[in-house]
Amino acid sequence: MQNISVYLNQKASNGSQDWQGKINNALFRSQIEYPVSQSIAELHENLERDISNNVDAVLSVGGDGTVHSIIQKLAGTDIALLVVPGGTANDFASVMGCSSNIKKIAQTIRQDARKKIDLININGTFMATNGGLGFAAEVAHEINELRTKYPQFKKFMKFSGKNIYSLFLAKKMLTKDIKSYKFKIESAEFSDTVFTPLILINNQSVLGGSFEVAPETNHQDGTFNITILKHENRLELINCLLSIMNGNFPKNDKNLVSFETSEIKIDLLDGASDLAFFGDGETFKKASNWNIKCYSNFLNVFSPKDQTDFASSFYSQAVSLH
Repeated sequence: MQNISVYLNQKASNGSQDWQGKINNALFRSQIEYPVSQSIAELHENLERDISNNVDAVLSVGGDGTVHSIIQKLAGTDIALLVVPGGTANDFASVMGCSSNIKKIAQTIRQDARKKIDLININGTFMATNGGLGFAAEVAHEINELRTKYPQFKKFMKFSGKNIYSLFLAKKMLTKDIKSYKFKIESAEFSDTVFTPLILINNQSVLGGSFEVAPETNHQDGTFNITILKHENRLELINCLLSIMNGNFPKNDKNLVSFETSEIKIDLLDGASDLAFFGDGETFKKASNWNIKCYSNFLNVFSPKDQTDFASSFYSQAVSLH
């Protein structure tokens, strides 16, 4: 019998569903626990207990923020994580091929369809998906503040879904000044001083549900992607972002820098106030310098997408043998 710990985020945008009933039905042969966590500290205590007890799986029901909190403890362990998308963008769940069909994706636990993926460490905090510095961090912070202060805003998020980030990005681009910052970038692949409104750190190709900012990046190759937008003209910046949102990555844009690396150091210059880094949809502690490093094969995950690919490959091979 498998021992599974399930973490339900009832505050997520889709947290009102009867997830517990669905999970019990899909995994009825398992020993399932639902640890209650009223704070991040309590969540981490529960996860430490899971690690000590060597549970067979941790199942997260929530968005990228829930995943972010959980991986701080599961990183570097043998316990695998399965995510049921219950948030807004659900970037992590999307790249894993996870859906809200509990019965279907629970089979990855039954069949132990797991793999290891890279994590990115930013000043001691792990990140699984995408993040960065600049106006995207300001957008993420604004959305999170509204969600915290106004309960009705969560209904709007549920209605708009992943488009919420595009809507707020458009509002900021059209109605507010876009501030640029001077950064010193140091890596083996690219070192320079840049003036930019946005630096993105990408462990997967898609940000915010549909913003394909790093089409070639892969969370299993030991590197991550850096995207720097150096546009000084607002219209040129908007055109660049629109191209990315429409799936046409502007490779020939001279003001766009994109490269892969395994480690980078970023320093904020000119005495500017400390900035918040955003990652996995969450806002990190403000700082003026960031040491960023890839931890290769550092998180075990259940991946329904790879399970499907494996099944299709197995079927194709069986047919060819006949």
